[in-house]
Amino acid sequence: MTPPDPNLQRIVDELANALQAAVLIAEHLQRTSAATAFASSATAQDAVTLSRNLKRATDAIQKLRADRGGE
Repeated sequence: MTPPDPNLQRIVDELANALQAAVLIAEHLQRTSAATAFASSATAQDAVTLSRNLKRATDAIQKLRADRGGE
């Protein structure tokens, strides 16, 4: 059996953390948008944070693919 790859574990951990934050913010945005017709500055900041965390997840996946030779 192949030993665990510590780099892969780090990437998976980063993905999990980024996606967890993104999901929580998305749920918050959904509740906020249901409560008001106008986007507040807090909602705008949440959208920025959501975007940043989704980008982290995407970057981690792309790094994993590059490290594995584009599989």
